[in-house]
Amino acid sequence: MRRLSVLLCALLVAGCGVLDDEGPALSQGPDPAVYGPPQAVPREGPPIPIPDLRPPSGEVARELEAGAVGVVDVTGAVGVRPTVLDTARDSRVESVTWTRWGEAGAEGTGDLRTRDCQPNCARGLTQTIPATIRLTGVRSCDGRRYFAAAQVRIDPARSPSGEQPATYVRAPC
Repeated sequence: MRRLSVLLCALLVAGCGVLDDEGPALSQGPDPAVYGPPQAVPREGPPIPIPDLRPPSGEVARELEAGAVGVVDVTGAVGVRPTVLDTARDSRVESVTWTRWGEAGAEGTGDLRTRDCQPNCARGLTQTIPATIRLTGVRSCDGRRYFAAAQVRIDPARSPSGEQPATYVRAPC
Protein backbone atom coordinates (compact mmCIF):
# COMPACT_ATOMS: atom_id res chain seq x y z
CA MET A 1 0.00 0.00 0.00
CA ARG A 2 2.80 2.38 0.87
CA ARG A 3 4.52 1.69 -2.46
CA LEU A 4 1.32 2.45 -4.30
CA SER A 5 0.93 5.79 -2.46
CA VAL A 6 4.51 6.79 -3.26
CA LEU A 7 4.02 5.81 -6.91
CA LEU A 8 0.79 7.84 -7.20
CA CYS A 9 2.41 10.88 -5.56
CA ALA A 10 5.37 10.63 -7.93
CA LEU A 11 3.08 10.47 -10.97
CA LEU A 12 1.06 13.47 -9.79
CA VAL A 13 4.16 15.58 -9.15
CA ALA A 14 5.77 14.58 -12.45
CA GLY A 15 2.69 15.64 -14.41
CA CYS A 16 2.27 19.06 -12.76
CA GLY A 17 3.51 22.17 -14.50
CA VAL A 18 5.09 20.40 -17.45
CA LEU A 19 5.45 22.68 -20.48
CA ASP A 20 6.38 21.87 -24.00
CA ASP A 21 9.86 22.81 -25.24
CA GLU A 22 8.65 26.14 -26.61
CA GLY A 23 7.30 27.37 -23.30
CA PRO A 24 3.89 28.88 -22.70
CA ALA A 25 2.07 30.42 -25.63
CA LEU A 26 2.04 34.22 -25.54
CA SER A 27 -0.47 36.28 -27.44
CA GLN A 28 2.10 39.10 -27.68
CA GLY A 29 5.68 39.87 -26.65
CA PRO A 30 6.74 41.22 -23.26
CA ASP A 31 5.32 44.62 -22.28
CA PRO A 32 7.83 47.30 -23.45
CA ALA A 33 6.68 49.58 -20.61
CA VAL A 34 8.04 46.99 -18.17
CA TYR A 35 10.91 45.35 -20.07
CA GLY A 36 12.03 48.12 -22.45
CA PRO A 37 12.12 48.19 -26.24
CA PRO A 38 12.75 44.97 -28.18
CA GLN A 39 15.92 46.40 -29.79
CA ALA A 40 18.73 48.47 -28.37
CA VAL A 41 18.08 52.17 -28.78
CA PRO A 42 21.01 54.29 -29.99
CA ARG A 43 21.87 57.08 -27.61
CA GLU A 44 24.59 59.59 -26.98
CA GLY A 45 27.43 58.58 -24.71
CA PRO A 46 28.30 60.66 -21.69
CA PRO A 47 29.93 64.00 -22.48
CA ILE A 48 33.71 63.94 -22.45
CA PRO A 49 35.09 66.85 -20.43
CA ILE A 50 37.52 69.23 -22.09
CA PRO A 51 40.99 68.43 -20.73
CA ASP A 52 43.01 71.08 -18.90
CA LEU A 53 45.72 71.72 -21.47
CA ARG A 54 49.30 71.48 -20.24
CA PRO A 55 51.81 73.60 -22.13
CA PRO A 56 53.45 71.53 -24.88
CA SER A 57 57.20 71.11 -25.14
CA GLY A 58 59.02 73.59 -27.37
CA GLU A 59 59.39 71.01 -30.13
CA VAL A 60 55.67 70.10 -30.08
CA ALA A 61 54.67 73.80 -29.98
CA ARG A 62 56.81 74.46 -33.08
CA GLU A 63 55.22 71.51 -34.92
CA LEU A 64 51.71 72.72 -34.01
CA GLU A 65 52.55 76.28 -35.18
CA ALA A 66 53.84 74.82 -38.45
CA GLY A 67 50.44 73.17 -39.04
CA ALA A 68 50.90 69.67 -37.66
CA VAL A 69 47.84 68.03 -36.09
CA GLY A 70 48.23 67.39 -32.37
CA VAL A 71 46.52 65.16 -29.86
CA VAL A 72 45.63 65.92 -26.24
CA ASP A 73 45.38 62.98 -23.85
CA VAL A 74 43.16 62.80 -20.76
CA THR A 75 45.91 64.30 -18.58
CA GLY A 76 46.10 67.38 -20.84
CA ALA A 77 49.48 66.41 -22.35
CA VAL A 78 49.84 67.63 -25.93
CA GLY A 79 51.73 65.60 -28.50
CA VAL A 80 52.42 65.08 -32.18
CA ARG A 81 52.96 61.38 -32.87
CA PRO A 82 53.41 60.62 -29.14
CA THR A 83 54.82 57.24 -28.11
CA VAL A 84 52.55 57.22 -25.03
CA LEU A 85 48.91 58.35 -24.91
CA ASP A 86 46.70 58.23 -21.80
CA THR A 87 43.26 57.36 -23.21
CA ALA A 88 41.36 56.94 -19.90
CA ARG A 89 42.08 57.28 -16.19
CA ASP A 90 42.88 53.59 -15.93
CA SER A 91 44.47 52.90 -19.31
CA ARG A 92 47.14 54.15 -21.66
CA VAL A 93 48.66 53.08 -24.94
CA GLU A 94 52.45 52.78 -24.74
CA SER A 95 55.20 52.08 -27.28
CA VAL A 96 53.02 53.54 -30.04
CA THR A 97 54.31 53.27 -33.59
CA TRP A 98 52.29 55.52 -35.90
CA THR A 99 51.73 54.20 -39.44
CA ARG A 100 49.66 57.20 -40.54
CA TRP A 101 49.33 60.79 -39.21
CA GLY A 102 47.62 63.73 -40.90
CA GLU A 103 44.38 65.62 -41.53
CA ALA A 104 42.63 62.44 -42.65
CA GLY A 105 43.39 60.83 -39.28
CA ALA A 106 46.08 58.85 -37.56
CA GLU A 107 46.59 55.17 -36.91
CA GLY A 108 49.14 53.25 -34.94
CA THR A 109 49.82 50.17 -32.87
CA GLY A 110 51.09 49.82 -29.35
CA ASP A 111 50.52 48.17 -26.00
CA LEU A 112 47.40 49.00 -23.99
CA ARG A 113 48.10 48.95 -20.24
CA THR A 114 44.85 48.65 -18.34
CA ARG A 115 43.53 47.52 -14.97
CA ASP A 116 41.86 44.13 -14.69
CA CYS A 117 39.26 44.77 -12.00
CA GLN A 118 38.90 41.12 -10.97
CA PRO A 119 37.98 40.49 -8.22
CA ASN A 120 37.87 44.30 -7.87
CA CYS A 121 39.91 47.26 -9.13
CA ALA A 122 41.92 47.59 -5.91
CA ARG A 123 43.10 43.97 -6.10
CA GLY A 124 43.18 43.58 -9.88
CA LEU A 125 46.36 43.42 -11.89
CA THR A 126 47.58 45.63 -14.71
CA GLN A 127 47.46 43.90 -18.08
CA THR A 128 49.39 44.74 -21.22
CA ILE A 129 47.46 43.95 -24.42
CA PRO A 130 48.45 44.61 -28.06
CA ALA A 131 46.23 47.40 -29.43
CA THR A 132 45.43 49.52 -32.46
CA ILE A 133 44.70 53.22 -31.95
CA ARG A 134 42.87 55.53 -34.38
CA LEU A 135 42.56 59.30 -34.07
CA THR A 136 39.86 61.13 -36.04
CA GLY A 137 38.03 64.44 -36.49
CA VAL A 138 40.46 67.36 -36.73
CA ARG A 139 39.30 70.55 -34.95
CA SER A 140 40.90 74.01 -34.81
CA CYS A 141 41.40 75.45 -31.34
CA ASP A 142 43.07 78.86 -30.96
CA GLY A 143 44.80 78.53 -34.33
CA ARG A 144 46.13 75.01 -33.69
CA ARG A 145 44.67 71.73 -34.97
CA TYR A 146 43.92 68.71 -32.77
CA PHE A 147 42.28 65.34 -33.19
CA ALA A 148 38.79 65.29 -31.66
CA ALA A 149 38.44 61.58 -30.84
CA ALA A 150 40.36 58.36 -30.31
CA GLN A 151 39.39 54.73 -30.64
CA VAL A 152 41.43 51.90 -29.13
CA ARG A 153 40.78 48.35 -30.31
CA ILE A 154 42.05 45.09 -28.83
CA ASP A 155 41.40 41.40 -29.43
CA PRO A 156 38.05 40.82 -27.64
CA ALA A 157 39.36 37.53 -26.24
CA ARG A 158 42.05 39.51 -24.35
CA SER A 159 39.67 42.16 -22.95
CA PRO A 160 39.37 42.01 -19.14
CA SER A 161 35.72 43.14 -19.33
CA GLY A 162 34.84 41.45 -22.61
CA GLU A 163 34.38 44.91 -24.16
CA GLN A 164 36.54 47.32 -26.12
CA PRO A 165 38.26 49.93 -23.94
CA ALA A 166 36.65 53.33 -23.48
CA THR A 167 38.63 56.35 -24.64
CA TYR A 168 38.25 59.94 -23.48
CA VAL A 169 40.65 61.73 -25.83
CA ARG A 170 39.22 64.92 -27.33
CA ALA A 171 40.23 68.31 -28.71
CA PRO A 172 40.84 71.06 -26.13
CA CYS A 173 37.96 73.26 -27.39
